[in-house]
Amino acid sequence: MFAEEWPLLLFTLLTQFGVGAYIFFVIIRAYNKKLGNNLGINVTKRGLFLVGPVLALALVFSLFHLGDPFGAYRSLLNLDSSWLSREIVFTAAFFALWGVSFYLDLKRKWNQIVGWVTSFVGLGAIFCMASIYASSIKPAWTDVNTYLAFYGTTILFGSVTSMIFILISKEEKTEALTSVIKGIGLVGLGAMIAQLIYLPIYVSGLSGSGQAGLESASLITGTYAISTVIRWALSFIGIGTIGFLLYRDRREKSQMTLYLVALTLVLVGEFLGRYIFYATGVSIIVG
Repeated sequence: MFAEEWPLLLFTLLTQFGVGAYIFFVIIRAYNKKLGNNLGINVTKRGLFLVGPVLALALVFSLFHLGDPFGAYRSLLNLDSSWLSREIVFTAAFFALWGVSFYLDLKRKWNQIVGWVTSFVGLGAIFCMASIYASSIKPAWTDVNTYLAFYGTTILFGSVTSMIFILISKEEKTEALTSVIKGIGLVGLGAMIAQLIYLPIYVSGLSGSGQAGLESASLITGTYAISTVIRWALSFIGIGTIGFLLYRDRREKSQMTLYLVALTLVLVGEFLGRYIFYATGVSIIVG
């Protein structure tokens, strides 16, 4: 993989982490009245703050990719035709709206409508991000798999992060809250299963899409086959570990280590998956 793609890899992953986490925190807060005792707000306060620094770091990496950070504004001149320009606008808007919602939360004036609007802007940012690759000259990227991968990572990051913040909170783990956690876990698991179901269809389609597509398929089933298996194994073990912890006493101090291990497994798994995404993208133009 070319060195200049590393900032992009980190930018996409961090943005999807931030967007996914924020959306799931908003969903949890939508159940605040049903949970009672302001649980929905209390268990997501620290997580909501985390979204900001993650997004800020993502934006820093995006500037590295542009080469000339001070000329970044020029990327906004083609909103009518450039997915890159739209990505920048949506990502910046999401970051700004996160700031508004976080400020409201600090003032104990959380507004669910602002939360939903911010969430939809975040989903728009991910769509624009995926569309940049889907409109490229690399058959491995111009497939619906790109959208499945980007949204799948967003959902998985969001579900795992929100579950962990609920579990490590000092709030009582009521039956209603446990039910929410389980539901979130199933959504994250579903996002992974959907990608795995589509994987053979994706590879088969690449094999019939010219030389570049054939080379990408060969890389996925050959050079990166073991890496792909490890990638999925790490993500499944990570979310499975969190599910297992649901049935143990969360007050045990040793469980904090297990939470961190579970999150690390998911992060590494998705990082490896994104690396494979870039590494298997073969251009139809050679030279």
